[in-house]
Amino acid sequence: MNKSKLKEHVLGLSTQIDSLKDVNYMLEDSKDSLLLNVSLLASANDMNEIEIARLNNVVLKNKQEIVRLQSVYDIQITSLNETISDNQASLVNRQDSISRLQEALLDYQDSSVNNRDSIVQLQAALLGYQDSSVNNQDSIVQLQAALLGYQDSSVNNQDTIVQLQNAILDCQNSIVQLQESVLNSEDLIVQLQDSLSNSQTTTTTSNDFLNNYFFDQIPLPNNSFQLVLSKIVFGNKHISKDNDDYYGNDDPKNSVHYLPETLDGNAFAYWSAKPNVKITSSTEINDLLNLENKDYFASKLPQIEILKNKLFTIIYNDNSEESFLFNVKESNPNNQRNTLQIDLANEGVENNTSKDIVWRIFAIENECYLALTYGQLNRLKLDLYPGLQLVGRGTGGPSYFTEGTEYFTDGNNMYDYNYETTGNGIYISRNKDSYMDESQNINLKNLIFLLKLKEI
Repeated sequence: MNKSKLKEHVLGLSTQIDSLKDVNYMLEDSKDSLLLNVSLLASANDMNEIEIARLNNVVLKNKQEIVRLQSVYDIQITSLNETISDNQASLVNRQDSISRLQEALLDYQDSSVNNRDSIVQLQAALLGYQDSSVNNQDSIVQLQAALLGYQDSSVNNQDTIVQLQNAILDCQNSIVQLQESVLNSEDLIVQLQDSLSNSQTTTTTSNDFLNNYFFDQIPLPNNSFQLVLSKIVFGNKHISKDNDDYYGNDDPKNSVHYLPETLDGNAFAYWSAKPNVKITSSTEINDLLNLENKDYFASKLPQIEILKNKLFTIIYNDNSEESFLFNVKESNPNNQRNTLQIDLANEGVENNTSKDIVWRIFAIENECYLALTYGQLNRLKLDLYPGLQLVGRGTGGPSYFTEGTEYFTDGNNMYDYNYETTGNGIYISRNKDSYMDESQNINLKNLIFLLKLKEI
């Protein structure tokens, strides 16, 4: 190797050495950065462990407080039950005393009547003696003395009757007071039970996902949820207006006609359809349905998986899946209270495609719910229909039968074709209570379903 080539080789090695030094400097910087990140992650992990320990301590204290309140309320309820039992026993004794006093009163009244009869007899005998003989003065004096004795006895009996009547009134007043005491004790038991229920509800709902997420939309790195039906909003609001007469309406103006109700999910009955049942002139809608329970409705609701706070996957009850990009933001207030809006988009949050989904979370009293309509639940493959789904020969697509009509949604008379049930769909009726004449199936378009997200 000549001198020039050697020089070039040395120069090349120097360049490589400089390059390796630069790489080494970069590796050193990366090493320092990684060490810093490890330190930050360790610190964050320590803080998370401290927060977890604090939350576990809060949960433990809440559970201990529930146990303590349960014990206190159990003792108070037991004491009140004993007081009620004692009052009821005293009430029975007082009633027995009244019965005995009433019997004694009757006896005294009978005795008083007998004494009056004796007085009349003695007076008659006295007149007889006076008329028959003037010499029987001693007998007359004895009869008069006896007469006075019977009269005194009658007066005493009247006093005794008055005393017995007063005693009866006192006992009756005492019974009224005891009954009021029993009612007050029962009311106090109800209040204690309500207080216990409220304390348990407050502690339980503090760990509810939606209640916490409403105030703090923390990132969701890898979370799974089950949609759970909690409540149902049933009915519509209607207030008559001043111009209702224009349409021939005679209802009072500016009066409330209808109000919606927010009811627990257990206030309703859930039905599935019997398949392949033919419709006849004697068919009633309940002949076409199977009574289910709330768990049947719950089994149709999908599960949700959220990954890296972006990918939102819905797992339907038929095991199919659909994924979206996920975004959450504050939305328009409802009755002056804040709401949250969840946007789910197939191809980006900003896109407005037909398969996009928009959900809103509402605060009702002290609970937060995901509120979905009939149409939104059908988007989740729940198969809710405006009436019982039927098919008929020569009618084309399916028709829907609602209670109280002979016609279907396609305008055909139910007896003109050989209609039969498809077996599809979920149907809901309200459970009958003391304020209702009968229970009927509900048009599900008139319902709003309030759901919770249960972490799984």
